Amino acid sequence: MSADQQVYARWLEWGTRIALVVLIASFVAYVFALRDPHLPPQELARLWAFPVDHYIAATGAPTGWGWLALLHKSDYLIFLAVALLGLVTVLCYARIVPVLLAQAERWRAAIAIVQIVVLLAAAFY
Repeated sequence: MSADQQVYARWLEWGTRIALVVLIASFVAYVFALRDPHLPPQELARLWAFPVDHYIAATGAPTGWGWLALLHKSDYLIFLAVALLGLVTVLCYARIVPVLLAQAERWRAAIAIVQIVVLLAAAFY
């Protein structure tokens, strides 16, 4: 395995482990009501049947990156873990760019940079 593959694999392993711990902790916080949810669980099943626009209007659920303002709520804390899982790939690519440049792999480094840009653009679009 090449140096860039080893670095990528190591960062991927640690990133997914950290995200998994956050995912489990946020699930525990929700299940055991360690933090108040934005939407009580007993209302959730009733609202699932509605179209998304009705659900958003009935619950005051945020759209886009608005969930960041609700991280203190147990049902939105889990979004942090999901966002971390999505960010792991970006971090891995960012970490291997210097390794690729040190190996004189300019094309591969350029491709990694383009992938970072595309992933971040998709996240913020």
